Parts: sequence; structure tokens; C-alpha cells
Amino acid sequence: MPSPWRSAWPSESPEGVDPVGGSVPDGDKAGLANAVEELLGPDAEGAEVDNMPAVAGENLAGSTATPEKVSELTAAPVNYKGNPQAWFHNIGLIKGGKAYQVYSDSMGRNIPVAVIRATNPDGTLLTGAPTYYLLNGAGGSEQDTDWLTQAFEQVRDTFQDEPVNVVIPMEGAFSYYVDWLSDPQPNTYLHGKQKWSTFLGSELPNSIEPFLNANGTRAVSGFSMSATSALLLAEHNPDQYAAVGSFSGCAATSTALPSFFVGLTVNRGSAGRGNLSPADLWGARGSEYNRYNDALVMAEKLRGTQTKLYISAGTGLPSSTDMIGELKKAKELTSSEALAQALTLQVEGGAIEAAMNACTHDLHTKLKALDVPVTFNKRATGTHSWPVWHDDLKVSWERVIGPALLPGKFQQ
Repeated sequence: MPSPWRSAWPSESPEGVDPVGGSVPDGDKAGLANAVEELLGPDAEGAEVDNMPAVAGENLAGSTATPEKVSELTAAPVNYKGNPQAWFHNIGLIKGGKAYQVYSDSMGRNIPVAVIRATNPDGTLLTGAPTYYLLNGAGGSEQDTDWLTQAFEQVRDTFQDEPVNVVIPMEGAFSYYVDWLSDPQPNTYLHGKQKWSTFLGSELPNSIEPFLNANGTRAVSGFSMSATSALLLAEHNPDQYAAVGSFSGCAATSTALPSFFVGLTVNRGSAGRGNLSPADLWGARGSEYNRYNDALVMAEKLRGTQTKLYISAGTGLPSSTDMIGELKKAKELTSSEALAQALTLQVEGGAIEAAMNACTHDLHTKLKALDVPVTFNKRATGTHSWPVWHDDLKVSWERVIGPALLPGKFQQ
């Protein structure tokens, strides 16, 4: 069985240590200080509360996107170190896999997208298949911490023989995949306007699904940062998603502690050029637009829909994949290297996952109160790390996502 941590280059691994979670740890003490300041700041008051922007065109019905917006991507985008992003090489190693770009009118640029086409076992492309969108975590492909680099084997083995199109947007690091109120200064991670609610909820499906001759049935999953984003897509577009997977995330964003987590993530997207805070995304904490982008607040939008839900979290307690001996053996590390990675996983990854566990229990409690059916994978152990999401990808597909997209196949 392949190592659950090993990166996915067939011939060589990307440079750098394997990340704890959805991004490369950077020891950003300034970002921590900024997030603390944001946490201690006041909630929205007066006119700040009413800052809801127009959201026309976010939903599928309002889009002018067409399949002509899709074209082949012929060169790899670069990562934060200026090297070719690993996924571009890996996608070609999966049956039906290819790199594309989809033009976004709202952001004024092409967005790289990895696609695994639905195929027969003999490799023949299928028409009339459903579409499954996978969202990357905080660091994304810009840090080589995406699904096709850190979970290549799991993605390949789960989907390459399934009659489903898999679509993975390969931009959006530290963006929370929402429409921002502000336009950040372009840098290594943020390439201009951030209009991800519009792109993911409207422009991408209205472009890529006709291009793939898909059947209009879709699902979406995300982990860590994008676990919130996946929920919001279904809440902002009721009954447009057959299923949603939310792995190790915090649905809430508009109260103090969740806002602190958002601040830690978003400021890393500044790439050291000034500061970014949650206010750049949705205004003051607790404002109308902030609450609109709070998946816990918006959970009521799932009531009465046909959308199937899978949510998951570990407790933060280490599992076997976080132990020195297992790391040393699986990754061929020295004792000191294994100790360093184990400490990072158990301390940093454990603390993050414990917080996500509390958030996920809050979401589960609200969904139950709203009488919204949900499959909750409550793990007894698990840190904020890739082995957990490898398992989530497989378990959620077998229990929730697959049956929602391919009911005839999974009922057999």
C-alpha cells in the first residue's frame, strides 16, 4: 500500500516538507498578531451591518458563461517558489485527466482547472455523467498542497474508473472561495479580483459542464478552508448540488473565534505585502455580508432541500499516522526528521483539528435542530493532516457523494 503522506510525483517529490494541513506552515507571527487584533475588535454596528453587495449572477440561472470559455491549458502555472505546480504533471497520469483553463468574466482572467473526464474502463469518454467539484485547502496548488499533489493516488484510484467528471479549480489560495468586497493587490497568491462565489456557483458549472456534455447533476467537497466554501455553495444555491462534503472545517465565520481562524488564513494571502483581514472579504465582523458568508448561520437554507451532507472532523488526538515510528518508516526519515514532523502534526495539527471538531459539532447540532439529514463521521483521533482527508475522500464517496450522483450504481 502506498504511503499516505508521500507526494504524488511519479519520479520525484516536490521540494519542501509535507504540509501539516492544507497549506505549508510559514511561522507567520505577524499574521497571528493581526488576527488577534481582529478578534479583539468590535462587531459591526450601525451602517456597517448593512453592507450586503449585489449577488446577481452568482447562481446558475443568472450566468452568461458558455463552454466556449473553456480551453486547454498548455503550460503549468508556477507555485509560490516560482516552480511549475506539481498537479499539471500529475493530471496527465490519470485516465481521462487533462489541464484546462476557464475564463471568468467576473475576475477578468483565466482560472486553471484540472479535469478527470468520465470514462468507460476502456478509456472511452462518457457523455451524460454527473460532475464532482473538489476544492483545495488554504495553500492550494500555489503551495503544491492540492488534491492532485498530496492525494494523487487516492484521487486516481477513487475516480478514474467511475462514470463521473471530477473538476478541481487550481487557483484561490487563502481566498475562502467567496466574493470579496475589496480587490487585493496582486501578489504570489492573489492574482486580482476575488469573485469565487460567482465563479464556482455560476461561471464554472455553466462553462465546464456543457463542455463535458455532463448531465447537470453535481456535488462539491472541500477540506479545511474550503470545507466552509463547499457548504456555502449549496446554501447560496439551494437544490443545485446533490451532495456536499465538508472535511475538517469551521462553518462559522461571523463570531469572534471563527473570525480569528479566518484572519490567520486570509492574512497569509498578503504574501508579506501589507495586511489582509476578514474585513477585506466581507466587511466588519457580524455584518450582513459576513453572516451571508457564515455557513452555520446559513444552514437553514439546506432545510427542505434534496442535498445530501457529509461532514467530518477528528478530535485532534494523534493517530498512528502522526507517530514518530510510522512517519520514519513511511517517509524514510531520520529519527530527528520524524520527531520534528511528529511534533508539528501533534501540536499544531492537533490544535487546529480540535478547533475544527468543535465547529463541526456546532454545525451538526444546528442541522439536527433544523431536521436536515446529515452523515457525520466522528473520528476518535486525527489531526489536521492529509491522512484524514485521504480517508474522507473515499468514505464520503462511498457513503454519500457517490450514491447521490450515481444512485443506480450504488444501489446495486
